[in-house]
Amino acid sequence: MSPIPSVHVGCDEMDKGAMSNNVGIGAMLLRWKCSVYKVVYREFLVFIVLFGIVSVVYRNGLDEDQKRAFHESQTFFDNYTKLISLPFLLGFYVTIVAGRWWQQYMTIPWPDKLMLTLQMYVPGKDERSRIIRRVLLRRALLMLTLLLRSISRAVRRRFPTLQDLVKNGIMTQTEKQCYESISPVVNLFWVPSTWFASTLNEAVRDGILADPAGNKLIMEEFLEFRANCGALWSYNWVSIPMVYTQVCTLATYSYFIACLMARQYTGPSSAVGAIDIYFPIGTVLELVFYVGLLKVAEQMKNPFGDDDEDFDLNFLLTRHLKVRLH
Repeated sequence: MSPIPSVHVGCDEMDKGAMSNNVGIGAMLLRWKCSVYKVVYREFLVFIVLFGIVSVVYRNGLDEDQKRAFHESQTFFDNYTKLISLPFLLGFYVTIVAGRWWQQYMTIPWPDKLMLTLQMYVPGKDERSRIIRRVLLRRALLMLTLLLRSISRAVRRRFPTLQDLVKNGIMTQTEKQCYESISPVVNLFWVPSTWFASTLNEAVRDGILADPAGNKLIMEEFLEFRANCGALWSYNWVSIPMVYTQVCTLATYSYFIACLMARQYTGPSSAVGAIDIYFPIGTVLELVFYVGLLKVAEQMKNPFGDDDEDFDLNFLLTRHLKVRLH
């Protein structure tokens, strides 16, 4: 059996999430990775360039009549920005996406309860009992690995073929041949669950698992594991309706297109007096907040990808595969 591949799992990695919560405010605001600056800098640069072009044209390229027409257009776009309830739209959208994101994480199955139940009811120290425990747990993890390969690009890159699963001891050659012989009408991640049930029946028949209550508890834990795998596949299959995403995206970008005109400085006002405003600091902050929320929601819609804040499924998978050997 080949060693489990190369994703280091240690105490530092395990504690990374807890330690990141203690980062100071200054360090957090200056951080680039996983930051709002990283997701909005393109929109920021485009907005500033276009805003500057409009400002230069207004200040240096228009005569008085054209400036009066510009003021009328500016009033129209300013009224338009007041009509869009952007905070409500984005707030509702992000709430739905964030709730779904957390539910997906909580659905990821962990094998620990199944492992402890197997240890409790298949306790023998002989070689046969040890093999039965490892085969049962391996087949449960094989089902999880096959599922993650189908929904995560990162896991698919790690195990691009079934032969890679064989090389790393997650699947046997016989299981690979049996799996490939099934017509792939739908996602076949569930196939190892039938092998799990067959091995459990074998343990009961051979007297290795003699307690009927233990058999029932092991099957209940495995069915919960299987149900979570099915729920993950369903999350990947059924996404948030694209129409709602389009509405929020169009509302956000049209708002800031209108701001290119509405937020231009065209002369003194009661609010700013005679100060000439070249850099629209307030509008830029709005862009960071609103576009940042939209971008974060877009990343959280599919937490099984390669973005900074996506779930590190390879880390979890490596952890599970190492734990089963102890």
